Amino acid sequence: MDRVTLDPPWRGHGLAAVLACEAIQRLMAGCRAIACSPGITDISSRRLTDRSEWDRVNAKIAQGGESLGFRLYRDNVYLLSPASQDLEEQRGALRRHLAELGASWRTGAS
Repeated sequence: MDRVTLDPPWRGHGLAAVLACEAIQRLMAGCRAIACSPGITDISSRRLTDRSEWDRVNAKIAQGGESLGFRLYRDNVYLLSPASQDLEEQRGALRRHLAELGASWRTGAS
């Protein structure tokens, strides 16, 4: 997985961590380490022109990775061991969160 972008209406609901967890589970067979460099990739909207807001959003993205078990290696590179239990422990909680989001969306769409 090289890059993931959520359309603006889907951002801020915790979906990135849910989707990342599921993708990692499916792609990690045979991996010895999983690396990521979290941060903003979609700069086309020009929405984040203030440096403090840019830093805040990047920190929030990094926190999402840390919640999955990624640990800072150096600079902006985070590593996750496939043998770590953090990812599996978070998977159930993230799936529950996704179910709650779905239920909330269905209720609001009705």
